[in-house]
Formats: sequence, C-alpha cells, structure tokens
Amino acid sequence: MRIKLAVLILAAAAVLSPAALRAQGLVAIQNYSADFRNEEPLTFSFSGNSGYDVLKYKAPSAQLGDIDSWYVQGGAGASYTHADQTTPFSFSLEGSVLQYVNGVPTYGSTFYNGRATVNFEHQFSERLKVSNNFYLTYGTNPNSAFGYGATSALWNGQFLYGYNNFNVSYAWSPRFSTTTSYTFDGIGYENSAVATSQDRYSHLIAQQFAYKISKLTSLTAEYRYRMTDYTKSAFQNYHSHFALVGVDHAWSETTSTSVRAGAELFENGNGKQTKPYAEAAVNYAVAKQTQLRWFTMLGFNGALLGSYTSSYGVNTGVQLDHRVTKRFSVNGGVSYAHSVLSGGSIADQTQDSVFINAGVGYQVMDNVNLNANYSFSTQLSNNSLVEFDRNLVSVGATATF
Repeated sequence: MRIKLAVLILAAAAVLSPAALRAQGLVAIQNYSADFRNEEPLTFSFSGNSGYDVLKYKAPSAQLGDIDSWYVQGGAGASYTHADQTTPFSFSLEGSVLQYVNGVPTYGSTFYNGRATVNFEHQFSERLKVSNNFYLTYGTNPNSAFGYGATSALWNGQFLYGYNNFNVSYAWSPRFSTTTSYTFDGIGYENSAVATSQDRYSHLIAQQFAYKISKLTSLTAEYRYRMTDYTKSAFQNYHSHFALVGVDHAWSETTSTSVRAGAELFENGNGKQTKPYAEAAVNYAVAKQTQLRWFTMLGFNGALLGSYTSSYGVNTGVQLDHRVTKRFSVNGGVSYAHSVLSGGSIADQTQDSVFINAGVGYQVMDNVNLNANYSFSTQLSNNSLVEFDRNLVSVGATATF
C-alpha cells in the first residue's frame, strides 16, 4: 500500500512546467478573478530544460523506489489576456514531454504534461459581477500538493486533474455584498492500483456575506459545504460543513490580507468530528517587479486518508519572485506541512514535510530567458517507509514570440 505523503513535492514544478504555479483550492480564500491588470497579445513560448533528480527513501520498500537520474524536457505554450473593463478574458495552453534517462521505478521513462486555463468575468452592472475560473492539467505529479489537496505518493504515474469555480457577486449597498460560489474539482490516475484509493471528485458550495467597515477593511461571515466522493473506494467518501468569520484588509494598493476562522464538521462513514478550521493569505505585488504570496490552512484533509478515517493538520508556504534588474530575477520559497492520520486499524501516523526552492533567471534577449533552479525536500514520520530526502537541480531556457 502506498502510504500518503503530507506534501506532494513542489520541486516537480521545475521539472513539469515552466509556468508559474497557481493553487487550485488549498485555501478557499479567493479573489475569484484572474489577473486581468495587464493586456497581453497572443504569445507563444518554447522551452527546454535539463537537470538531475535524486530521491532517496530512508528505508527500503518494494513499492516506493528511489530516483537517481538525469532528465530532459521540452515544451511549448500559448497565452492571451484581453483586459476589457466589462468582460476581461484570458487563456493559456501548455504542453511538454519529460524524459528520465534512467527511468522512474514502476512508471517508466517518458511522461507527458499539459495544462489549460480559461478565466473570464462579466460586470453586468456596478452591483452584479459573474466570473469563472477553469483549470485542467494532465501530467505525472501534481505541481503542488497544497493546490491539489495533497494527493498521495510522490510518483503515481500519469493523472488528469480538473478544477472549475463559478461565482456570482452582488453589492446590495455600498457596504454590504454577497458572493455565492460553486467549485468542482476531480482527479483520476492511469495506474489502477493508485486509482483505487485516489480517484475522486468534490463539490464545494459557499455563501459569503461581507460588510465594509471602511474603504480598506471588510468583515465576512461564510458557510461552506464540501462533498467528496471516491469513485473506487466509497468508504473514504466524506462531507464537511464550515462556519467561518473573517476579515479582508487592503494595506495598500499592492498588499492585501485575508483571514478566516471557525469550525469544521467532518463526517464520513466512521462518524463525525468537529475541530477548529482556519486559513489566511497575504498577497503583495508591485507590477511585474515583485510578487510575494503566503498562505496557511488548518483543518481536515480527506485526500490523505488511505486506510485511516481522519487526517488533520496544517499547511503553510511562502513564495517570492523578484526582478532585481530589467534582465536579472530571483525566486525562492519555503513550504511546510504537518498531518496526523488516525482512526485506522494500525497506529496513528504523523508526517512533517519541508520543501525549499530557489532559482535565478537572466534575460539574455528581449524574448529569451535562461534559468537555473534548485530544490530540496524532506519528510519525517513515525513510519520510516515514507521518510525521504530529495534534491533536484535544473537549467533551461524559454523563448517567447
């Protein structure tokens, strides 16, 4: 049995996609809108990178094999943003082929990755706005455990993941507004053994009430209901009810924070549990020069269950991208996850995972960027079979037209 990892390593981002990652539902705090601030004409990109990937488990296992291999990857993409004041719209398409020279145990040597996003919103009036955000990806590892609900072990072969959020916002008065949203997401794996315990889909319905106490600060109250069904292991199905209060505050035109706190009632076939739930996010952006994103969440995670009946813990992470000069840029981040899996026929399991990444980019021409990245990840647990260290380095280039 594949024991669940608390974090699906973000290092895969350096391997799987040159594009920036976007979490798709770790934290339900959302702007419900894509970034339409900058008009972008239809742009095509071509990328290639190579590197070395070393993953060593701390205890031998017949099911989780070490990785020790050079890899190469090539890909292409297209993107477009129409920043219309009434109906902004954007889309992006990406695809790549990833080849491990020495292969990945169980799953082979060649992997295919693709991603599509479509975002739009429409301002019917000064009071009424509708928006929709769509994301679909086919690949080998979800780029971010946080974004994909912490699906299981590090290498699970090819998967298909989809996400769509539709919401309606209405301002009943200058101070009072409501937002009603529906989110659907699901994941499926090609490997039948993995699919048995991991294939699932979720519905999330949320109703938020917001009251502005000033131009910069809003108080919120929110109810959410999540229903998750596992297509091949119904005993893992669960429901969650959330009752939350919070605050949204814009410190400036570039910095905003959101906080939600309350209780989550988690229910599956083994009973009900109620525990504290909290989430927070900070966004800092200065044009395209500097972007900083921090998030944290405390609550249940049904996707980690496996043979257990409950998983509760905290996920948190920060990522910084900064353009030092017109040509030179740096990026880095740290993520941490702690989970306690309990209620199974075996002893409770704890998992603590840390991911650290750093990279540099250099614009050698107006449309050609060179990059180099390094990441380190580790996991500690009272189950030695899931403890590991991973080091990954890569160098590459991207050309846009």
